[in-house]
Amino acid sequence: MGLFTIFIQSLKATTKITLIILGLMIVIELLVVRYKQQIINLMKKNKFFGYVLSSFFGIIPGCIGTFAMDSLYMSGLLGFGGIVATMIATSGDEAFILIGMAAKGEILWINLILIITVLFILGIVGGILADYFKKKTKMKFCRKCEIINHKNEEFQIKHFLKEHVFNHILKKHIWQIFIWLFVAIFIIELSQDFIHIDFTGQAMFYVLIVASLVGLLPISGPNIFLVVMFSKGLIPFSVLLANSIIQDGHGLLPIMGFSMDDAVKIKVFNFVFGLLVGVILLSLGV
Repeated sequence: MGLFTIFIQSLKATTKITLIILGLMIVIELLVVRYKQQIINLMKKNKFFGYVLSSFFGIIPGCIGTFAMDSLYMSGLLGFGGIVATMIATSGDEAFILIGMAAKGEILWINLILIITVLFILGIVGGILADYFKKKTKMKFCRKCEIINHKNEEFQIKHFLKEHVFNHILKKHIWQIFIWLFVAIFIIELSQDFIHIDFTGQAMFYVLIVASLVGLLPISGPNIFLVVMFSKGLIPFSVLLANSIIQDGHGLLPIMGFSMDDAVKIKVFNFVFGLLVGVILLSLGV
């Protein structure tokens, strides 16, 4: 296959997946904005239910769910375990890419459902363990800041289109997703056509380490390479899962601005948890 052909095919695949992602992002942003407060009210009634809802907000594709939990954490309404549950469960924009690939038949729907379900369960487990660890070690965290109340204008269609669709989705996310996705698809298609890639045995363990380290970056882009590699059968479920547990897209950025010390503690816990899960599953051949 020629270089130009690979370029055109990569561009077509990227465009189709990006259009699917754009539609999904608008729908999910609207639903979270509309029903976020009702769900938060339920969270306050039961501690275990709080872990469940924190993890639920995490599996919502994109960053809108994690940003909602960030605001609760910074206002003192969500604890260490709750924010850890959210960050473990979230895959950021990569979740949209997985859905887009499933819609195009590039990955099986069962694999997508499995990833989301496992992340949701691990988010709850991780959140409980995080609070237990916090209690035993008596870790200190930054004091809460002022609670931010959302204005009613957030539910007006003009405001939603301007602030959420244009300023958030189009200006901050969709173009970056397109570029990273195209680069990842193009490079991997190119390497498969001209270079034989075969990660086996000990080599896959090193791939797991690299995938986990990539997950530490507070951005979405580089993780897209792992999603594409998984869709091509180049890495197993365990490697993608470890990366998904550790990475949180842009979800940790607000907390990094709020308290870098808190952000480091959250990230270190998730890294250890994700790497351990990845090593166990990879050892089992998953």
